[in-house]
Amino acid sequence: MRLTKLKRSGVALILTFGMLGPASSQITHRDNRGNPFTDLKRLAAVRQISVQNLTVLTDAVGIEFCKERYGNGYKVYPDPNGRRGQFLSDKGHTFSLYARSELRGDGIYAEHSQVLITFPNDPDVEVETTQFITGFVNSKMFSGVFSDGVCSGKFSVVDAK
Repeated sequence: MRLTKLKRSGVALILTFGMLGPASSQITHRDNRGNPFTDLKRLAAVRQISVQNLTVLTDAVGIEFCKERYGNGYKVYPDPNGRRGQFLSDKGHTFSLYARSELRGDGIYAEHSQVLITFPNDPDVEVETTQFITGFVNSKMFSGVFSDGVCSGKFSVVDAK
């Protein structure tokens, strides 16, 4: 019985990879790249992040906790004293990108990222956040969703003026 389950899993995995898309699609896995919100080549160094639809995922905290943690948005820029993949916000957040993969095909850009964030109200604690980002290739606007296991929400990214 165990071998049968293993065969089924293997077939499902092969089918999943087989259906990824046409040869023109591009899948890239990148560790420690320079931008936790989109490809650095498409946006200016300073980006405006807008946060919407915050939701609490646990009974341990209320929505005010998530609002204090993420607010409704901030500007993000590369950390001048950090290594590649480190960013700061104008409200005191720090971001350290540690895993990233992307998919480009048929004019669409999609990214999955994992970022460690410290928040202004608790700078000694790093929180792991998972985010999914989508947009059109060569666009200057992207949007996505994120979760840290306690709070989740939607966000949009544009060049900051």
